Amino acid sequence: MGRTKADLLIHPVRLQIVLILSRSSALSTAEIAHELSDVPKSSIYRHLQKLLEGGMVKVERTRQVRGVQEKYYALAETPHLSSEDVTGFTKQDHVRTFTTFTATLIRDFNSYIQHSVKLDLAEDRTGYNVVEVYATTEELDDFGKAFGESIQKLVKNEPLKDRNLHKLVLISHPLKRGGESDG
Repeated sequence: MGRTKADLLIHPVRLQIVLILSRSSALSTAEIAHELSDVPKSSIYRHLQKLLEGGMVKVERTRQVRGVQEKYYALAETPHLSSEDVTGFTKQDHVRTFTTFTATLIRDFNSYIQHSVKLDLAEDRTGYNVVEVYATTEELDDFGKAFGESIQKLVKNEPLKDRNLHKLVLISHPLKRGGESDG
């Protein structure tokens, strides 16, 4: 049985590879390995093969390097899990997926902290925060639409000398407190 999109993305290294490819038109294994310097190159080859077999990435082009075909990989489909992709997930599947997702966030944040020459979260526009809000479904939908429109403007930005690559994450879920009902 083939791997589902969720199965392919629910692995920290594969998720990192897909995120790296989402920022580029096509990259070689060596270029991906440079971005993931703490991951053995043999592991990157193995995970690229799984992503290729699963249809998440494609070979965009090849070139001859010292008698060997060097492959350049690109995304074949959007690295986003839709509600259809997670249909049939058990509660444990959702927790496993979320754990992988947050582990990737922790890995990236740790890398930022460890590689910062002059650590200044304010200057780097870095932060983390939790805000609890009361909202109706319509209010959350309005917020999501406005957030999505704002993000799309940034996503379209091309890399420039004065632009740094940032990761923006929004996680939303209802909070249940003692005595509160689901309704």
